[in-house]
Amino acid sequence: QEMDEGRQKNDWTTSVPGMNEVDGHSNVLCMWVCGEAAQQVDNLQENDILKGASLLLRKFTGDPEISTPNRITRHAWMKDPLCMGTWSYPSLHSKHEDYFELMKPLPSEDNPRLLLAGEHTHPTYWSFMHGARLSGIEQAEKIIKFVEQKQLLQYNL
Repeated sequence: QEMDEGRQKNDWTTSVPGMNEVDGHSNVLCMWVCGEAAQQVDNLQENDILKGASLLLRKFTGDPEISTPNRITRHAWMKDPLCMGTWSYPSLHSKHEDYFELMKPLPSEDNPRLLLAGEHTHPTYWSFMHGARLSGIEQAEKIIKFVEQKQLLQYNL
């Protein structure tokens, strides 16, 4: 109920699923903002984000004396023209087979001209860096196989 009310009031803090300490940096917290609220936060001033983070820390620790963080480092993912968001997430209508379809060379296996790779194409590790790496390796192997077969055909002529 609180989350629904927060969304109705455009309260982005209700779309923060958690804050975690950054490994090896006990004085640094990582905060995620999800959904439509991410767009809202991308348009906020840093001071407003720091105030919202402070409210969340006080609320969930029960310590009203927690001071406002003094600095924020962020990336406006929704405004970044190279990503327009963050990682992929399958929709409710996605099927496991969809990933294999994305990995198929176009126009065909015998004539690969377009091959897609990235975390969004891996059937198991979508949304992860290693999914991007593994799909890139898999697609590179298809290109190498194609080139080797083409060279073999040339030598056999």
